[in-house]
Amino acid sequence: MTTVIADHRSPGRPSVVTEALTGVSGLVRLIARRDRAVLGLWVLATVGLLAGAAASTASTYPSPQARADRYDQILAVPTFLVFQSRAFDDGVGALAAQQAFGGTTILAALGAALLVVRHTRGEEESGRRELLGSTVVGRQAPLAAILAVTLAAGVLIGVLGSAALISSGLPATGAVALGTVACGAAWIGAGMGAVAAQLTTRPALAAIGALGTFVVLHYLRGLVHLGGDRLAWLGWLIPNGWLEQVRPFADERWWPLALVAALTAALVAGAGALSARRDLGAALVAPRRGPATAVPALRDPLRLAWHLHRGSILAWSLGLAAIGSAMGAAGSAAVADYADLAWVADYASALRLSDPADAFFVYVVFVFVFVTAGHAVFLTLRLRTDEASGLAESLLATPTSRARWAAGHLGVALLAPVLLQTSLGVGLGVGAGAATGDLAGELTRGLGLALPLVPAVWVLVGVTVAAFGAVSRTAPVLGWLAIGIGIGAEIAVKAGVLPEAVYRAVSPFSHVSAYYRPTPLVYIGLVIIAGALIAAGIALLQRRDVLPE
Repeated sequence: MTTVIADHRSPGRPSVVTEALTGVSGLVRLIARRDRAVLGLWVLATVGLLAGAAASTASTYPSPQARADRYDQILAVPTFLVFQSRAFDDGVGALAAQQAFGGTTILAALGAALLVVRHTRGEEESGRRELLGSTVVGRQAPLAAILAVTLAAGVLIGVLGSAALISSGLPATGAVALGTVACGAAWIGAGMGAVAAQLTTRPALAAIGALGTFVVLHYLRGLVHLGGDRLAWLGWLIPNGWLEQVRPFADERWWPLALVAALTAALVAGAGALSARRDLGAALVAPRRGPATAVPALRDPLRLAWHLHRGSILAWSLGLAAIGSAMGAAGSAAVADYADLAWVADYASALRLSDPADAFFVYVVFVFVFVTAGHAVFLTLRLRTDEASGLAESLLATPTSRARWAAGHLGVALLAPVLLQTSLGVGLGVGAGAATGDLAGELTRGLGLALPLVPAVWVLVGVTVAAFGAVSRTAPVLGWLAIGIGIGAEIAVKAGVLPEAVYRAVSPFSHVSAYYRPTPLVYIGLVIIAGALIAAGIALLQRRDVLPE
């Protein structure tokens, strides 16, 4: 760590702050060029969620009576409050904002946090930050550059999102408010990612910490609403609640955005202060020292991969189990109130469910399978991380073959969705069982809904592996793009802008959806496709060079 004793610079020399930020403009151009595809995908996916929600709402609830009924449903069903948002009006715009709030804010924060962590802690871990430091680049320039790019991308999301909503015929004031909410979520995500990158030496842990914090706050915001007026004051302690209180298309409030800007400024300032006070490669939380020698079991690639990923799998499993328990208990109580309503019966009929009470749990499980898919892709991309950092080259210098090295990480990536979906199903069953008294029956229902979705996740693992085997650096883009297509295609087909045939062709999740009543042959087909993609990826890996960056 460098300590400045005194500053005896002449008036013409740059200040300490100026020197620390030297080279920011060049790094901004480098980041924008290097990550132009990722930035574009993130911006377009977030804007697409806003536009899709507006189109879906207008087509699904075309009449004032239909919108009034939808408004009453949102007030009556706690699921909508927890997963999405409150509804402040029964107009098309307000209902679209209610539907889009959860997915849009989480996606905006996700992209921002991942980008910031990648270009701060990720660059330090790979050694590129040290190389940059040997050039004319100030100490704080990399952090300032990625924050400038990410915050600007957040503004672009706000502008394009507002334009998309206005072009769909919604009022301009509400459209700008909702676009600004998406921008605010990106800003908060960037600030959280910047702070998390200073706290740990592990990029994956920093990214999970930042995004996990935002998602937990989103659900806490929803749970506060379930407490009624007596807990309403707690919502003002949660940043996601500030975004919700902007109330797009319903007598907009602009002043909560000042709280968002203040929080972002505080997070950015805190990240800068922490960055200035630590050594390159170090973190506020020092990594725990491991044993001097490894156990013999770690010589096996599969056991090594499990050792590396077990903490992440345990944390995600516990998180899904906790969320599942809360949703199971809340859902069972809600089912007792609204299972006999006509719209619930219609929804269950569309899903081809014999029991309308299952509709709630089908919805919950299908939403969270995308979380499981994201974690599986994240684990699979460890192959790319190992290659880029040079670790793969070191491992392959031993008697370990490329196929065995890849199979180790893939074995864990294929097992993790089973464990996560099991945790979600058990959580739903325990929560619902505690509410209804039928623990065995609710456990059977929860696991029966959660586990059949696993083959669709395996297909995404296969897509990521095939991309990695062909061209290593395309794996992150195609892996996350596959998840984005799955989410976007579902929204588009519900909005009526995408034919079902296209949806079923591009999204493996469509084939495990209860709406299409999958047969055993469908699951077998998905497993075969996933296996073929994985085999192709490993075969391609064995034919190309391993190129550390």
